[in-house]
Amino acid sequence: MSVHIQAPYKLLFSRDNAHRALLQDYIQNEYRREFNATIPHFLPYLLGMYRADGKLVGACGLNRADLGPLYLEHYLAAPIEEVIAVHTGKTISRSHLVEIGNFACAEAGNARIMFAAICQLLCDNQLEYVVFTGTRKLRNIFHRLHLNPVELARAQPEKIGEEVKNWGKYYQHQPYVMMGELNQGRQVLSKTSLLLSLFGPMPGIFPVQTSVQL
Repeated sequence: MSVHIQAPYKLLFSRDNAHRALLQDYIQNEYRREFNATIPHFLPYLLGMYRADGKLVGACGLNRADLGPLYLEHYLAAPIEEVIAVHTGKTISRSHLVEIGNFACAEAGNARIMFAAICQLLCDNQLEYVVFTGTRKLRNIFHRLHLNPVELARAQPEKIGEEVKNWGKYYQHQPYVMMGELNQGRQVLSKTSLLLSLFGPMPGIFPVQTSVQL
């Protein structure tokens, strides 16, 4: 007799407008709680992390760099691939870059689990690099995971103009634009933690394109 053991967590992309609204509400509530912020935009692809009992415990947005400008490029003086080249000496195609944004987890433990899951998901789909805007808290989470993303630029509030009024205390948390190498991250995680074993099969990536104003 075979025994099916359910994975403790799973990732799900928003599958319809109702599901997307659920993930947006979760993200909005967490940003309001932590930063007194009202999110003015969401990335095109929203992803939720669910426990085996069905409870939503984390969410974020993803955006492919080859499909257009990234939100975090507001903070940069040049396109993201050029900034990466200056800092690392690497020539990277935008088709290999993914932006993570709208990241929200109520508990730091869940944030570590979700970062590990995203790393696995993107590696499984032949993506190589991730870029994101990380607060001091997120940088500490990466440190606890033994990951060392590259700091590219400080995220300065004046770069986003009038939109800054929506962000509450966010910029008091010292956000930086950062870049990480996904395969390297997966290798580190596989050696230093059991987080990658907490998930079953990953979902198909970027199932539906949703328009977004950046």
